[in-house]
Amino acid sequence: MLQVVFLIIKIILIILAVLLGCALLILLLVLFVPVRYRAYGVRNQRECRAEGRLSWLFSLICVPASWQEGELCVQVKVLGFRIVEFPGQEDDDFSEQTWMQMEDADSGETAEPQRTAYETTDPENPFSEAVKQKAEDFRHTEFRDTDPDMDSDSNPGPDEKKTSRLLSRLQDAAGFIRRVLRFIRGIPAYFKNLKCTISRFCGKIKQMIRKYQRMKAFALDERTKAAVALIWKQAGILLRQALPRKIRGELHFGTDDPALTGQILGGISIFYPLFMDNVKVTPDFENSVLEGELFLKGRLRAVTVLRIAWRLYRDRNVRRLYRRLNR
Repeated sequence: MLQVVFLIIKIILIILAVLLGCALLILLLVLFVPVRYRAYGVRNQRECRAEGRLSWLFSLICVPASWQEGELCVQVKVLGFRIVEFPGQEDDDFSEQTWMQMEDADSGETAEPQRTAYETTDPENPFSEAVKQKAEDFRHTEFRDTDPDMDSDSNPGPDEKKTSRLLSRLQDAAGFIRRVLRFIRGIPAYFKNLKCTISRFCGKIKQMIRKYQRMKAFALDERTKAAVALIWKQAGILLRQALPRKIRGELHFGTDDPALTGQILGGISIFYPLFMDNVKVTPDFENSVLEGELFLKGRLRAVTVLRIAWRLYRDRNVRRLYRRLNR
């Protein structure tokens, strides 16, 4: 009986050891097997295209991408099988009206036209004819005023015209006086609001000055300077590890302005330590042209990124800078 128990425990321990070994192997692969990338682009009078590729663990996971004639295509492959593709193939688009027409065709029903209140499906119905005739009579009826005094007021005399003009002028004068009085009464409130606006503006100015002083003191702090220096140092290490290890190609460029061409050439020369003599750069100071071909490839290990992140996390000054920036 004990031998059976020991055998079961032994099998369980072996399974756990195998699972632990597989997990450790996967972790080591993720950390130390680099993610490789390569890119190729060409532009000339005949074609303009670019291709790129990300791969990991001997192309176990591969992400190829291509751009040609303004169209971008990205795929995700695992063991050579395509898992995701962008842009994917979609079904034909049908508008809502098309779907409604298809549903009506399937049901075999047609929509009945709407009828007005005076239309009927029974032409022999006398009630509908009476209603229709009544509506026609009402539509053509002329409204007449029953007040007999209206005719007498249609042609007022000279005295009445003078009186109406005088009343109109008096009303305009009264409206003007009311507006003046309203403006005079609103002057104290206007100055009060102006005073509040000026005080709020001064308060905001003082708040901005205090904020600027705090930011200046924080930027000039020795701990902040140490954190920024460490971040720049680790960023340089990451950049050196991620830069392409192989690069070659040629570039022929030019603009209509020779001075601008010279400035661009000066900017490209900054990256000369990166490509050395592997990339041939030919400036054209007379014509506007942009042609060339470029190939590069490189790699980056996850353990490098993890090591840099751990160094930044351990530093007390970096943590302090992170907390202050997130406030």
